[in-house]
Amino acid sequence: MKASEIAQRRKDITALLYKENNLKVATLVSLFDVSDETIRKDLAYLASEGILEKKHGRALLIKEKPLEPVFHRRPKNLAKKETIVTKALELLQSEDLIIGLDQGSTVALLASKIAQLSSRQIFTGSLAAILELAIAHHLLYSFGGQYNAEDMTFRNDTGKEMYPDIQFDVCFFGSSGVKNRNGFCTSSLADAEAKRLMLKKSSKKIVLIDDSKFQTTSLVQVASWSEVDVVISNQGLSPEIANNIRHQTRLILVP
Repeated sequence: MKASEIAQRRKDITALLYKENNLKVATLVSLFDVSDETIRKDLAYLASEGILEKKHGRALLIKEKPLEPVFHRRPKNLAKKETIVTKALELLQSEDLIIGLDQGSTVALLASKIAQLSSRQIFTGSLAAILELAIAHHLLYSFGGQYNAEDMTFRNDTGKEMYPDIQFDVCFFGSSGVKNRNGFCTSSLADAEAKRLMLKKSSKKIVLIDDSKFQTTSLVQVASWSEVDVVISNQGLSPEIANNIRHQTRLILVP
C-alpha cells in the first residue's frame, strides 16, 4: 500500500472521529475495507499524535479545549508575539508588494504593524487583520465566505477559488498547537485547505508561532516545516525541536 493512501486513510479516520467522537475498530475495518491489524496500526499512529485514545476496541477522541476568540487570545503571550512580529517585519522587503495574511492573533498583530508601512496589496480572510488594516493606505482584499466567530475569519467552502490569478510575494501564517507534529497546524479541515492554497501561491512562506504552541495539539497538520521558508519562534523551544526544524528550513528564535 502506498504511503499516500495510508496518509489519506488516517486523515479520513481523524475527520470522522472529530464528527463522531468515538468509533469502533470493527466499524473502521468495514468502512475502509482493510484488515483489523491495519486499522489498529492507524489508530496507534493517531494515538501517538495525541488525537485519540485507544480503549476496548474503540478509538476515543481526545478533546481539546475550545479556542478562545482571537481578540481574547491576543493579550496572551503578548510580549513573545511582539518580538516574533518585530522580526517578521524585518523580513518584509520593499519589493514584497503583494502580501497574504493568514488568520490568528499573531498575524493580526503583524497586520497592525504593516498598517503603518507604505502602500501594499494585502489579501486575507481574517476579520481581525482587516480591522487592523481598515484605515491604512493599503489596497485590501478579503477572501470572503462564511464568517467563523471563534477565529474571526471568513471561510470559503463553495469550492470556487477567489483571486485565482494572484501570486503572493510573501505570505505570513499562524498556527495552532504543533505538539508531536512535524509542521504547522490548524484546528479546522476547511482552514487547512485555505492555508495550503496560500502556500502554493506564495513565493515566500513565513510561519509565526510562539513556543507555547509546541505544548498543545491540533486536528490537522497543514504542511511540514520543509514546505515553508522561515519559521519564527521564541528561544523557549527545546534543543530537540529546534534542531528538527533547522534540519528542514530556516529557524529564527527571538527572545
